[in-house]
Amino acid sequence: MLFDFKVLSIGHLEAGVSGKAPHYAVKFAERYGSPADNYLNAGAALYRLDELLEDAKNLKDNFDKWVPEDNRWAPWVGSEIISYYGVAFVTCLEWHARSRLVDLLTFKPSAAKTDDLRVIKEKVVIEMFAANVTLPAIVGAVTSVSNLDDYLNIFARIFEALGQQIDAWAALKAERPGTGKPWVETVEFDDLYNLYSSRHDLVHEIGITRIGHINVRDRLSPNEALRIGDIVQRSMLAIESALTRVAPADFPNLLDIQGQPVSTLSHIEEEIGRLEKSVGTMTTAFTDEPVEADPNWGPAKTAAADYLAQERKFIDGASMLHNRYVEMREPLRIALAKSRLDYLRSVIDMVGEVWDVSSPPSGNP
Repeated sequence: MLFDFKVLSIGHLEAGVSGKAPHYAVKFAERYGSPADNYLNAGAALYRLDELLEDAKNLKDNFDKWVPEDNRWAPWVGSEIISYYGVAFVTCLEWHARSRLVDLLTFKPSAAKTDDLRVIKEKVVIEMFAANVTLPAIVGAVTSVSNLDDYLNIFARIFEALGQQIDAWAALKAERPGTGKPWVETVEFDDLYNLYSSRHDLVHEIGITRIGHINVRDRLSPNEALRIGDIVQRSMLAIESALTRVAPADFPNLLDIQGQPVSTLSHIEEEIGRLEKSVGTMTTAFTDEPVEADPNWGPAKTAAADYLAQERKFIDGASMLHNRYVEMREPLRIALAKSRLDYLRSVIDMVGEVWDVSSPPSGNP
């Protein structure tokens, strides 16, 4: 039997009753706050850009085969659609900056600024509560990344919030490992600035650059599209390289030095081991023998490990969690591990608030 259903949130139901659509920022936060649609991250932006570059290369190969350079009009006149790679490239830059701003505010809520809340009116706040979405996701939805300065300023803010004296502009000019060259050449900054203005022209205007004489139209050739896309990719990787180097291990959606996502689950499991050791050490302050842990702690820890193992077995094997289009298992593995992590943190925080563990009261509590 096949099931095709979607559970509506309270926000959707209230919107239906009132006849008004939810605020666009709330809809955005709902859409990309779902574990099954978790694409608001730097890895997704880089993956999308890589796909676009592969697509552009395949298109160039086809043009080279069927429309040899000797038969082409100069300047390039081939296919209008090639210019729209520029729109997609800018979208990748925008997604990169927005996603990392959401990561920052999720990791460090105190990094929020008054300007972040400029559109959070009373109506939006009510919808946020109804839809159960987070403030960082709302800020990510409303943040404008309309030019290169906006893009780099967001990352300058992130580095500053992390206590790092890193200039985002300098990060792009830093030496790319193994090349002896900067990530982005000085002359290529003009290409990045012009990319935004060209994108604006493409999606908002129809002027001489679109329908004027064929000699004065502004369009990308396949080679130029690949060159610009490569600059964009190097820019994003330069920023991520700097972030990988300085960000804490628990910063959300970290990438490795190759630009590949770091396993969130592996980090959580390592943290669970560290916290379990801390809890075991803390219990020795409340036993008759200072070097011995509470006798119930070992069995509790073993039982928790067995429970997690059984749940993971269920997640790995459940037919309802296997889908060719949506990855449901990894988000559930992470949710399962986080439940243990949150509990251990709560134990440590609770004990720390009540007792001075380094000097416990005489006798056992």
